[in-house]
Formats: sequence, C-alpha cells, structure tokens
Amino acid sequence: VMRAVDEEQFSPVAYMSQHPLFHQAPGLQDLITVPPHALGRALAPVNAWVGTRGTVTALHSDPQHNLLAQVAGFKYLRLYSRESEELIYADVLRGTNTNSFGRSPVRVEAPDLKRFPLFASAEYLELLLAPGDVLFLPQGHWHYVRSLSTSVSVNFWM
Repeated sequence: VMRAVDEEQFSPVAYMSQHPLFHQAPGLQDLITVPPHALGRALAPVNAWVGTRGTVTALHSDPQHNLLAQVAGFKYLRLYSRESEELIYADVLRGTNTNSFGRSPVRVEAPDLKRFPLFASAEYLELLLAPGDVLFLPQGHWHYVRSLSTSVSVNFWM
C-alpha cells in the first residue's frame, strides 16, 4: 500500500520571519519602494521574510492591513474569509484591543479532520505570489503561506 507523503514535513528549512532587517542594515532601505497604496498612511516598521523552500507561516490573521510584496522566489497562499473563523477553529488573541491577531491550530495542508472536522468545509482562495507581485490582505483576514522556493518578501503593515 502506497501512502501519500507530506513532503513539506520533511524539507529542511531556514526562516527569518518578521525581521526588522532594514533597521539593522539601513542601506537596504534604498532597495525597496513603499507601494503607492501605503503612501500617506502610518506604517509599522517594514519587515523582511527570508526563507527556504518549505517554510510555512501558519494560518493566522493580522491586526492591521498588510501589503505583502514578493521580492524573490515564489509563495503559495490560502486565504480564508473572516466568516470562516468557526470552521478554521480560530483563536483571536487580545480581541478587545486594536492589536488583536488570530491563529488557527489547523495544519492547513495536512489537517487532522478527526480533531478539526469543520475545517473540511472551510472555503478558501489560493494563489501564487511571484517576484514583483504585491498582495493586499485586509485587517483580520486569514492567510496561510508556504514558500515554494527560497524566497524573500517584504511587508508593509498599515
């Protein structure tokens, strides 16, 4: 009997996530441009996301609008609406203040449907980010990210 293998579970990964690289190496700031949609808005510090193939950012939501810019490599994303929180077993932390964020215990691409049976009914959109792409993620919307290759992303929270 052949069994499907979750190859990402066995991929060696290295990940520098949500890192203030541009504060540590100010010369790199000259290499990025603030996207036009962010101009004139208050921005949180710009972060770098650098990782190898197979790097995963678990299903979560952010407390601010987010522009995710893909600089190098490719990423696979799944997007879930705010209305699907029950189906994805969402846990919203600090939900009563403006810095609330959410997380889901479900392993998106290999869910334990005995433990999380409602997840099978959660609808999602999927997309690929390629170099030069910028994705707008509205505040509180749920997203899961996996690097398909070594990749570099920059995000702008606003």
